[in-house]
Amino acid sequence: MRLALLLLAGLLAGCRPEVDRPVAAQAPVEDIFDEAGARGLDYVNRSGEARKPTILEANGAGVAVIDLGNDGDLDLVFAQGLGSLAQLRSGPGADLEVFENDGTGHFRRVSGPGLSGGWTGLAVGDVDNDGDEDLVAAGFGALVLLRQQDGKLVPDPAAGLATSSPSDWLVPGAPREVGHPPLWPTSLALFDADRDGALDLFVVQYVDLDPLAPPLGKLGEGPLAVPCLWKGHEVFCGPRGFLAQPDRLLRGDGQGHFVDQESLWLGAQKASYGLGVAAFDADGDGDTDLFVANDSTPNQLWINDGALEGKTHFTDRAREVDVALSVDGRMQAGMGVTFGDVDRDGRMDFAVNNFSDEPTELYCGSERGFRRETHRMGLGAQTRALLGWSAHLVDFDGDGWLELFSTNGHVYPQADDPLSGTSYGQPAALWRLGPEKRARRVEARDPRSILAPPLGARGAALADFDGDGRLDAVLARIDGPAALGMNRLAPDNGRLMLRLLGNPELLAARKSGERATPLDGHGARAALVVGSGTNERGLLGEVESASGYQSSSTLWLSFGLGREKGYTALRVVWPSGRVDSLPGGAANRRLTLVEGRGIVKDEAFR
Repeated sequence: MRLALLLLAGLLAGCRPEVDRPVAAQAPVEDIFDEAGARGLDYVNRSGEARKPTILEANGAGVAVIDLGNDGDLDLVFAQGLGSLAQLRSGPGADLEVFENDGTGHFRRVSGPGLSGGWTGLAVGDVDNDGDEDLVAAGFGALVLLRQQDGKLVPDPAAGLATSSPSDWLVPGAPREVGHPPLWPTSLALFDADRDGALDLFVVQYVDLDPLAPPLGKLGEGPLAVPCLWKGHEVFCGPRGFLAQPDRLLRGDGQGHFVDQESLWLGAQKASYGLGVAAFDADGDGDTDLFVANDSTPNQLWINDGALEGKTHFTDRAREVDVALSVDGRMQAGMGVTFGDVDRDGRMDFAVNNFSDEPTELYCGSERGFRRETHRMGLGAQTRALLGWSAHLVDFDGDGWLELFSTNGHVYPQADDPLSGTSYGQPAALWRLGPEKRARRVEARDPRSILAPPLGARGAALADFDGDGRLDAVLARIDGPAALGMNRLAPDNGRLMLRLLGNPELLAARKSGERATPLDGHGARAALVVGSGTNERGLLGEVESASGYQSSSTLWLSFGLGREKGYTALRVVWPSGRVDSLPGGAANRRLTLVEGRGIVKDEAFR
């Protein structure tokens, strides 16, 4: 009788109108959602006039992830520009814009450090080894160190970042003479060049642009003047036709002071149109190297010879290992740079974004330098129409393979004119790169996705802002609101986050000539073993904040474990040369390690 009643109930349910049937629960959409407005992030970029009469107004601004107050929450600082070059000359200039995170990925605007300028690039690191993160800010005619004091960023004019020539710098509203272009730093890299435990600073510089007499529509005067054209459209001038500025390398003393060192460490460098830089151990010898992406000049790969006590020397090996030019020997217009172990062979690989009609280049590490994988992976055809800026190799979906993330957008508003073959606004892009070793573009699945709107962006930085173990992305869109992409991809995949910190006792006991690890862990490498037997695989991460474009990402390392419930082993190689080997552990944890002490904090994700 009971069975009959159940069958009858089932039949009756089947006869009900369609509207009364229970709706099957749909799986939530997996995407990277822009939640900037809902989470209090109301930054809006200003990059000059909409028509972009000068090259200064096209390059946009960067963004930095920094822990203010040492509370473990990852906060944000944005570079900011002005509405025109004339406003920058007359003053007042712009300040940096600062947003504090409450730990759940919600932000509130707080007062800035009180600067005045047109700001471009940012770099984060503990330059004075006092246990909190500091900030270096670059701008058109400006370079300043901001030390963190009681959770606030305080400018330090005595840091030694300025040159001896007053004309190298631009003070908004201050008088200056025609014919003296200021320095124009773009991207920055804080890294430990000589492994003495103190962070040094690499400053990428661009072109000579006189703010009082910028070329408008043509280069030169009189009958020999050359119009500035792109595909038949009148556009701003540069960088070709401008004088290039040499990059700078400053040595830090670990107490927040710097001295110029490029003449000793870089030797006879050739001035280039520099835009992007990534600091990482390119040759796997334990020292941090530099890749500089140059605009319309050959790229540079500065290999560190690893000496100590001021005898460090870098040699540009880009041509030797075939990463200076395109596959057919042409100069490209490089923008942002990123690094990571794409093919999981234990060697660092890197990618470089380029101008439209030039592909994003992917170089994979090999026993003899690097091999070009751009076209083999299918990136050549897929990226050629884009003009890429910030680039990041990151495991957004936690499957153990890296994706390539890129912000995009043309420099010329005239790209929207007929017959240009491209567009001014371009959406951010994401490609999966493995394990089939073929780039597959990830399409936006929701209109709220950061991959959906065709709005140009320049700088971008990565961090886990809400503590759920998934890396999120913040984008500095040009002339528009910032995007805060909260990662909702593959929630069932396992993940692990590591914070590698130097040991203050070991640093204090360092003797002259001995290597040491900076307190913030810059340069430390972690090798993670996941799985066993035929499923065993290795994942590699390196603590460096300099990648992307004019931006600085989190110093936390992020690893995707896929369906694994944990990892098998962990090995950390510290800049001092010390190696710490640890047993396996569970997935979905946030671990803090100190050199020589092992794991000092073990937390579950929120």
